[in-house]
Amino acid sequence: MPARMERRNERLTAAFAAALSERREALGLTQEELAARADVSARFISFLETGRRQPSLSALLALSDGLGITLTDLATATERHYRSTAEQS
Repeated sequence: MPARMERRNERLTAAFAAALSERREALGLTQEELAARADVSARFISFLETGRRQPSLSALLALSDGLGITLTDLATATERHYRSTAEQS
């Protein structure tokens, strides 16, 4: 993978992690509670929020359902975080 694409992927992963944890915390949920709502493991939530994993499309849908938002809303929040980090660099 070219270096530029790798950097973009790292920034997108970090942006998704920020969007996920921001929404979870806004709802007052623990990682365990979100995991139960999304039918995934708390470890998976932890890995997503620390950027150690990237979700599949089916996991994205389950997470958005667990957060009570649409997949579009989750993508929009991720893009907002991504664009804000791009402006800072």
